[in-house]
Amino acid sequence: MLHLIIKDMYTQRKIAYVAPIFLLPYFLTMGKNIPSTGIYASIIYSLAIAFIAYFMALYSNFNTNEGENVQSRLILSLPIKRKTVIHAKYIMVSVWWLLSFLSSFLLLIILRVVFHIEGIQILNIRIVMFSLCFTYILTGVFYPIHFRFGYRVGTFLGIAMFFAISSGLGKLLSLNKDTTIVSGLLERPTVSLVVITFIFVLVSYFISVSVFEKKDF
Repeated sequence: MLHLIIKDMYTQRKIAYVAPIFLLPYFLTMGKNIPSTGIYASIIYSLAIAFIAYFMALYSNFNTNEGENVQSRLILSLPIKRKTVIHAKYIMVSVWWLLSFLSSFLLLIILRVVFHIEGIQILNIRIVMFSLCFTYILTGVFYPIHFRFGYRVGTFLGIAMFFAISSGLGKLLSLNKDTTIVSGLLERPTVSLVVITFIFVLVSYFISVSVFEKKDF
């Protein structure tokens, strides 16, 4: 499995490693107007980090259908199980998230030192967990569809899911807080999101395994 993880690092398109720079215009403009504390700030920064991590995960799978099938045949010609390939893909999500998180943290330090822009302290447990969960939810949508219908369809639905999450969270936070379900989610947002993500990714993983094991390359 380690070799599969290293393979994804080597075959990643170089532009993905500089993807966090795409956050620079945002931090220099709208990002300055975001409060440095509160759940809204945590969600916004977490979604930004998650989207860059998702971008990295997408590009690590970028290929034409023919090239992708050839690559899969080469990998499966090795003495490894198909389930191991899926294991490596889902573990790599954490690696892409970590790269995105550390890059964003470094970017905020540079903005603070060079441009004297005060931003949110992203080294807190809420943003760490939120951004990791959002990353896994996005890739949890992408991978089963990617293995079943191909890269383009998986990418389109994954990006659509990003905007759906952004819109859905906005509506959730604007709902009546006295509602039992809403109040329960907002009372412990980190725990609630972790539980939801765990269930969602578990289902996504088993679907991906099922599709990949049955697919003929």
